[in-house]
Amino acid sequence: MRRGTSDTFSARTSPESSRPLQKRPLLRRTLALIVLDLWSGLVLYPNPRPLVVSLERLFRPPLDPDAVAELADRLPNDAVEVEAFSRRSVPYRTAWDLYGQFWYFPTVTETLAAGGGDCQAEAILTASILQAKGLPYTLRYSFDHVWVDYPGRHGVGIEDPATTIASNSGAGWWSGLPQRFPLRDIVRERLQYHWEPMPAVRKALLCLGLLGALGLAEWPLLRRTGRWATRVAGRRPQSTERPE
Repeated sequence: MRRGTSDTFSARTSPESSRPLQKRPLLRRTLALIVLDLWSGLVLYPNPRPLVVSLERLFRPPLDPDAVAELADRLPNDAVEVEAFSRRSVPYRTAWDLYGQFWYFPTVTETLAAGGGDCQAEAILTASILQAKGLPYTLRYSFDHVWVDYPGRHGVGIEDPATTIASNSGAGWWSGLPQRFPLRDIVRERLQYHWEPMPAVRKALLCLGLLGALGLAEWPLLRRTGRWATRVAGRRPQSTERPE
């Protein structure tokens, strides 16, 4: 009986499980990534509800033709005119500017009340009006943009159909790899949208979290570097002058 207990205890305290964290770089770096993700989420979304709602709306766009029925009646049956109206009605504003959020997917009602928005807001308004008027359209997603396509429209730049990763023409979603992947444009757009308007306090907190995660992931190396720097700084150069 005692021997069985001893064997069980030995199995639980195997050499692999008892190795110090400093000698397990994979585990240490994995923990650092988890800590960084949790910290970033807490900084960007202290209240996670807007993120959850936005993700739901991303996959189920909140089209609302009833909310724009009066607008649709006043506009001509021309998709070009509808798109031009949406652009005038939704001057570009980031989610930081309007909602104090890193990213937020608004409804049509929220967009009209805010008097501005980003590409998602404009696209949802345009698609809702076109749906209310019974005009054909396709809602397109790329890695950095959301827009509405329609027959006869020739999109270029960030609205090039070749950059599409998902689209919906009313019969369900299609998804696939883009034919064109403008990485430089994507990075620039994300920085302009997410980072530049971000409050300075949150930028500082994100940077602190990154430094903390780096310290956790590479702290044995940092400790050795610190010891080496201390030894180098403690060495005084010997005098080469001879006494007279």
